Amino acid sequence: MAYDVFLISAIEDRDVAKLVARRLRALKFKVWLDQKQTDETFDAKDARDATSAQSLVVMWSENAVRSDWVRAAASVGHSRPGTLIQTGLDKTIPYEPFKTGKRISIDGMTSRKTPEGFYQLVEELGRRTGRTDLRAWMDYGAKDEDQRLDWLVAHPTDPLAIDAKKRRDRDLGIKPMRAAAAIGAAALAAASLKSSMPPAPVTINLSANGTAQARQPEEIDVGWGTIGAVGLAIAGMLFLSWTFRSQPAPQLRAIASVAVAPAACPAGTFHRDQIVEMLQPGPIVDDTQPK
Repeated sequence: MAYDVFLISAIEDRDVAKLVARRLRALKFKVWLDQKQTDETFDAKDARDATSAQSLVVMWSENAVRSDWVRAAASVGHSRPGTLIQTGLDKTIPYEPFKTGKRISIDGMTSRKTPEGFYQLVEELGRRTGRTDLRAWMDYGAKDEDQRLDWLVAHPTDPLAIDAKKRRDRDLGIKPMRAAAAIGAAALAAASLKSSMPPAPVTINLSANGTAQARQPEEIDVGWGTIGAVGLAIAGMLFLSWTFRSQPAPQLRAIASVAVAPAACPAGTFHRDQIVEMLQPGPIVDDTQPK
């Protein structure tokens, strides 16, 4: 997943990092923050997530400058020009190569207090993601309903406006336009298939004066009588096939020029077929004549 912000902080500063992440997510920024981090190992997964993020925001503090994980993550952002944004939770100055970079102070940020530095951070993130007037949106209070609606109308492509429209449609019971899009795609496919089919054959008739006239094929008018006759014929065929199928097939005696092996008999007895064969008269042999 691609993120707008990859948030970098020390484990000891995780409460402030959660607050920053919650504020940014309320503005519909996609924020990465590992809230369950327990070690200082910057592994391959962390590197992939940091690389896929558009901006990396590091929160420097007395704890952050001693964290191997913070320095490793900040180095990924430093290696990509125009990606790293440095903020400060206190007056601690980080080591090189981050010492000379500009830092936005968000010192003293709480759930009830929003320092000027956080507005600057939001404006910089908005500039990078193509969003404008986010400071004005943040200044609106709970009673500024009309101003919020005007802002959403003026920024229809902003993620805030898109999310507001989704929630409004959901409250009104309006389903997404997936079905309409599918119907439109099916109509386009049908039109394309129809245009690719070969034209109907045209009949050429010659008149008495030798003039050729083209005649389009006439449409076949099928009445209810024809449909009923076809239905009755099909029903009759099905009935006959079921009737003959239910009768047992006659036993046919195969005739072949093969010898039938006699059935096995007890010792000292002969099979009836063998006796009949022995009693059959054979050819007369004249044994009085010398051979």
